[in-house]
Amino acid sequence: MRKKHPFRHALLATAGTVSGIVLLLTLKPTTDPSAARTEPAITSSATASASASSPSASPSPSKSPGKKRTPSPSPSPSSTSTQPPHTASAARTGTSSAPSTPKTTAAAPTTRTVTGSTAETKYGPVQVRITLTGSRITEATAVRSPDETARSRDINSTAVPKLNQETLQAQSADIDTVSGATYTSAGYRQSLQSALDRAGA
Repeated sequence: MRKKHPFRHALLATAGTVSGIVLLLTLKPTTDPSAARTEPAITSSATASASASSPSASPSPSKSPGKKRTPSPSPSPSSTSTQPPHTASAARTGTSSAPSTPKTTAAAPTTRTVTGSTAETKYGPVQVRITLTGSRITEATAVRSPDETARSRDINSTAVPKLNQETLQAQSADIDTVSGATYTSAGYRQSLQSALDRAGA
């Protein structure tokens, strides 16, 4: 049976303590933790100052501190639909500024009435009045004709309408003599020519 020596126990305890101290010294960091914490700050500040003083380094507008990019508002559907494109407005402006071609409209022909001079005949005076639209005779009337006797009135009641109709057809004083009303026809032509001369036709 072995005897326990107290010296052996003390030796073992001393060896364990020495081993623990050696391990602690071995695991202890060689640099100061506080110095390690301050060193990155110094390095970052030095880097920042170097980048600021370098002329070739241009700061990016997206990374500048203190500036926030505000998103541009997207146009609403109503604003885009109501505003026409610039090209369309320019085209309209160019079209409206161009001088318009003047419209040539034919002037309406003037209508005038002219009365010829009185032509004296064997059976009485004859006077003709005509209406012209432009240069065309549109109406002819004997305002005076022989009517002193019943026979003259009877002859002229049929002769004058014929002379009026021939004037519209001929558009001149070159009309035929109505049978049985020779003097009235001659006086009619004379007064008609006078009316045409006054009208300038």
